[in-house]
Amino acid sequence: MIWLSLIPPLITIVITFKTKKLIPALFTGVVVGSFINTRSLLGGITEIGSYIIDAVADKDSAYTLGFLISFGALADLIEMAGGIAGFSDKVSKWIKSEKGVLGWAWFLSIFTFFDSSFHTIAVGTMLNPVLQKVKGSKEKFAFVLSVTSLQLILLIPIATAYLGYMVTLVTNNIRGTGITESAYMIVVKSVIWNFFSWSMLLLAALVSLMGLGFGRIKLGRAIAIEEEFTEAHIEREEKASEQIEEYPKKSRNLLIPVLILLISTIFFFWWTGREEAETFFGALSAANFNASIFAGVLLTLLITSIYFMLQKISLAEIEAHIIIGAEKVMGLVMILVLSWALTLVTEELGFNRLIAEGMIKNIPNFLIPSVLFLIAGILAYTIGSSWATWALIMPLAITFAINSGINVAIMVGTVWAGGAVADVVSPLSAQMSDTSFGDHLITSLPYVIAGVVLSLAGYLLIGFTIVR
Repeated sequence: MIWLSLIPPLITIVITFKTKKLIPALFTGVVVGSFINTRSLLGGITEIGSYIIDAVADKDSAYTLGFLISFGALADLIEMAGGIAGFSDKVSKWIKSEKGVLGWAWFLSIFTFFDSSFHTIAVGTMLNPVLQKVKGSKEKFAFVLSVTSLQLILLIPIATAYLGYMVTLVTNNIRGTGITESAYMIVVKSVIWNFFSWSMLLLAALVSLMGLGFGRIKLGRAIAIEEEFTEAHIEREEKASEQIEEYPKKSRNLLIPVLILLISTIFFFWWTGREEAETFFGALSAANFNASIFAGVLLTLLITSIYFMLQKISLAEIEAHIIIGAEKVMGLVMILVLSWALTLVTEELGFNRLIAEGMIKNIPNFLIPSVLFLIAGILAYTIGSSWATWALIMPLAITFAINSGINVAIMVGTVWAGGAVADVVSPLSAQMSDTSFGDHLITSLPYVIAGVVLSLAGYLLIGFTIVR
């Protein structure tokens, strides 16, 4: 009864929209999936831990978590040393409006394009204080941060954290199929067919330049903080988040660590890919991106700590802020772990088989791109993982490309587009914009839906003009 695999993601969706709280929704989905899989109360409880541990034990997942925790530590260290406040003071001389902050978020993508999490954390850390000074919209900033991270990075087929995974995924799925074109060239050509990312970039550009009515249309209502917490809790949180200037404002205490991070990360891209390619840029494309980014932030954390010690900042204080910074990203870590665990549950219950055997039979060729995009988009938004969605749907896309004669690059681009739906409403973007996930969700969702509609129209047009 593989249709039971629909229950955990559906429950997750309902609870998320009802409560705007992602962690309880994901945990409930994992719990329900575990009970369905084992058909036993005690067995289900045991299985919950198994799914969570398996999710964390995955090497790439562990690298991702390690990077986030290390970057959180680095960000708090920089804030303690006056780097963020100093940069904010410098930049605020040129930024006088919300539009200026959003423009800088786009501009800084030039330096942070190689990883979405790095872009979100680095740009959010640097610009959020400026946003507060100009009294800009936190929700709008969160939306632009989300779009300029994954959506933009997916359209850059060189030296990004996603490229190695994307090429590997295509390579594994075309092996033995008779497709002779290189996986990398398929990925490059597929960029143009990722209609969702292109649509979201267009919408985000219009929001940045003209506002585009952002926030006026909301799907649902985020619960006010006064309705959720006691006055004592709110007061304690406000005191904890108060900015205390421990050291003089120095913009170089932000710029130098960021420069070190950029240089060290690119170096490790080359280092981990140098044996796979003869040229520098070839090595970047063949890099072990997760390992490189984690190594880069660890090296930056070490050098930054030494640099700050030379400024007479004690080792004890550096250690304390490393721990504090790591603690600040624990909420995001929980979300990622639970979303990965939910993916494992749905896979084991047969979700992919359900899609392949029960949902895409006898579909006319001209509808295949649009239907595949819809299924991938719904799956991505349900489990909250673009990478998991790509892994689940790519075999179907390659199979359809071979059996129907549809250009393989079109089908691969459709998969990227569907998976990208998961990353427009980002808990990390909400956190770095100092807004709640609920507010980010209800203000961004109308634009996600608009992007889906635009993409569907594009895929239907492709179906009628090229595929048929």
